[in-house]
Amino acid sequence: MPMEIGPWIERLREHRLAVGAVTALIVLAVALAWVAWRWGVTEDRMAMLQKQADAGFLQAPSGTRKVRVDLRNPATVSIGGGDFPERVDFLLNARSDRYARFRVSLLRDDGTLVLHADQMVRDSNLDLRLSLNSSVLPQGGYVIRVEGYARDGNLQRFSETGMRVVGRKPLT
Repeated sequence: MPMEIGPWIERLREHRLAVGAVTALIVLAVALAWVAWRWGVTEDRMAMLQKQADAGFLQAPSGTRKVRVDLRNPATVSIGGGDFPERVDFLLNARSDRYARFRVSLLRDDGTLVLHADQMVRDSNLDLRLSLNSSVLPQGGYVIRVEGYARDGNLQRFSETGMRVVGRKPLT
């Protein structure tokens, strides 16, 4: 089947070098724009990583500390303050016959959620166990909120206690 070439293609055939150069310049301009945009994203990520490095990365704990919290008589607990980060094992005494499963939330003083442990079950001592690395949390005030799952599946507030994270001592 013969194919007819249009007259406008015949006119372009005379200027094919110019058309190729313009096409190459357009592709190059698009590629450079994309690289410039990605460069900005990379600079933003580097700034974020530098900010995180200034605050301190997660460090391996050098020891373990158990912190018992009686949820029927809550008192503010303190963690941190040592020379090195530590693993903190919270033993939250959740004696209640109303709930079998619990949700433990760690919130900053301003209400921002930091950690959520859902569907927790008590151990044989009726304690909820939660462990974390002390280098995860910046110094400041926090709230440990414990809620129980009622039989209908809705959450009901069980107890709340305060927590202070003290900054690590600088190494000298």
